[in-house]
Amino acid sequence: GVDPRAIRLALLSQHYRSDWEWTPALLEGTQRRLAVWTDAVRREGGDHAEVVTAVRSAMAQDLDAPAALAALDVWAEGAAGAAGRIEAPGPGGASGGEVVAAVVEESLGVSLL
Repeated sequence: GVDPRAIRLALLSQHYRSDWEWTPALLEGTQRRLAVWTDAVRREGGDHAEVVTAVRSAMAQDLDAPAALAALDVWAEGAAGAAGRIEAPGPGGASGGEVVAAVVEESLGVSLL
């Protein structure tokens, strides 16, 4: 079966005001996206403050989920290059990855942990 989180990401990758069609390629892309994000959360790298602001801002702008997903893609790419870098902890001492995972779950309804 398909991970339901990937299906949710496929739906969120299209703005609700836009016409679109479901394709196997769309699902394949969101499965890859989910794997990259999950890996980035585990690595705990990348600047979490910037992506948290970007995700919240995008969702506040007419529920622009595609923009939120794009910001998370950029963060995840940066997390891959930041492995091993020390960053300031998030609220309550949470790692950057944990902070991003919490925002993704709160804003998009997708669990990354």
